[in-house]
Amino acid sequence: AMTRPRTVWFHRDYRGVTGGEVKHAHYVGHVRRLGGWDARVAFTGDLGDAGLAAERARLWPGEATVAGWTPADPDVLFVAGTDWRYLEAAGFGATDHPRINLLQHLRHADPGTELWTCLAHPAVRICVSDEVADAVRATGRARGPVLAIPNGTELRPWDWRAPAANAAWRARRRGIVVVGYKRRELAAALARRLGGTPRTVLTTFLERAAFLDLLRGTRVAVCLPRAREGFYLPALEAMACGCLVVTLDCVGNRGFCRDGENCMVAPPDAGALADATVRAVGLSEAQRERLLAAAAETVATHSLAAECARFRALLADVDELWAEARAPAAAGPPRAATPAAPRMRNRDGAAPQAPLVDFMVVGAQKCGTTALASFLGQHPEIGMAEPKEAHLFDDPDYRAWWTRAGIDARYARCFGHCPGARLHGEATPVYLYFADTAAALVRYNPALKVIVLLRDPAERAVSHYHMQRSRGAERRPLWLALLLEPFVLLADREPRGQDSPTRARGYRARGRYGRQLGDLYRSFPRDRVLVLRQSELLEEHDAVLRRVFEFLGADPDVRVPAARVFAGGPRPRHRLAKWLLRLTYLADSARLRRLGVRL
Repeated sequence: AMTRPRTVWFHRDYRGVTGGEVKHAHYVGHVRRLGGWDARVAFTGDLGDAGLAAERARLWPGEATVAGWTPADPDVLFVAGTDWRYLEAAGFGATDHPRINLLQHLRHADPGTELWTCLAHPAVRICVSDEVADAVRATGRARGPVLAIPNGTELRPWDWRAPAANAAWRARRRGIVVVGYKRRELAAALARRLGGTPRTVLTTFLERAAFLDLLRGTRVAVCLPRAREGFYLPALEAMACGCLVVTLDCVGNRGFCRDGENCMVAPPDAGALADATVRAVGLSEAQRERLLAAAAETVATHSLAAECARFRALLADVDELWAEARAPAAAGPPRAATPAAPRMRNRDGAAPQAPLVDFMVVGAQKCGTTALASFLGQHPEIGMAEPKEAHLFDDPDYRAWWTRAGIDARYARCFGHCPGARLHGEATPVYLYFADTAAALVRYNPALKVIVLLRDPAERAVSHYHMQRSRGAERRPLWLALLLEPFVLLADREPRGQDSPTRARGYRARGRYGRQLGDLYRSFPRDRVLVLRQSELLEEHDAVLRRVFEFLGADPDVRVPAARVFAGGPRPRHRLAKWLLRLTYLADSARLRRLGVRL
């Protein structure tokens, strides 16, 4: 006999299309694409409108809809927003069916709201951004694992490399579209500031197909989210449609909207927005291509396929995750929590032991991390991982719901040589490069300390190139490798793969320290990050190590002899290439200075 597929049961009180409804429909589609799983959707509410009924049928195909929930024992219940009301009304509040809870807004972390109250229900929670996940964990109320699966889009990145791409972009009929239906007053004020500049201002919700068609004919999209959105999808969709994006700082978009790299981020002021919009309109072809290329790369990493793959991995472990959610809560009131100290529990509900790893050297590659790790390992109180680079949090198999105990079990093999060490650390430079790793490190150890080593990014890029040449992994001359780098990285569909181009050939990309430190500071307070220059370690060895030991809480009076840990042979100087590279780093260097770091 055929085995019945497990079913995920969804519900919607549908009254019209919103971004939240679209994402709900995406998750129904994810389940239906997975072997061994089926999806069913129960609707409540009277549409009373043929257009809304047609849109609902398009989002949720009719064969997936049912009159009500009738789950079997192994089935899963999927709740989003206020679907908890339906779950209780349908009589499933006390059953042991695994629950998956989709959280799409920061309001879940606002005390006293209905969504905040629902965090007390046991569930495996999916947050649409790391920022929502961090906020929810910080409440200390969420019962069960809190995971982040960043929103994806089904739209393909705009092909800015196509032979006629520039001509097609210039031929777009609409110069500016202001997506202002969530900030109507600001949109109107911006329109007045722009004066006679041709523009289209959207102050009401537009049907999605028409909205995307509008974007595909637009040069500059000004997207105006509310400040506390969980994930504002129109900004990502505008990037996918080949628009230059001007937007506001929005908590849930900080993971993918990077000012000066793939978009322009302006303060919520009509004058500042107008200035940014005018700058976007007047960009040179080279500047425009750079932004569009980075935007296309962002869209590729936020694909619906990637979202589906992460959800597939979650469903594979849903029973184990549900057991964790159902574990009894610890006695007494919940402890205070901060965004930098997410709530973590063992499966028996007890407070976990302290994490094994106390600090990490997270980057940057070719900046002296091997030397620093060697020096730290000679301090009698410090044990450094062997091998030096554990590569745990950047491993393609890493999962956000790994428990601290599970992570420490993986780490244990790296520290068997130093049983008497009081402090443990590892040095994996690529942790700085991957934007989402910082949040993973904080989830593992909320008190973790981080050390960053930097050097002149042009010197770093050339050193990286020669390392790859010496390994036989790079055969192109330097100028050609740098010229092709954006195309090589954009085509990389598995950036975390062990030998991916993103890891091996990001010569220029891995020197964008401003963006990387910005990502790090969104998860770590500044007092737990120590930034050093490679030149300091070389020229002021004893003083720098004393600073490091004090930062880590080790005896600062221990002296470790200076030594040349690694030295390469003579290399070409590449003076012209370095000069040109430094020009490409001007914007990132300015971002780095705003963070208080000068090289």
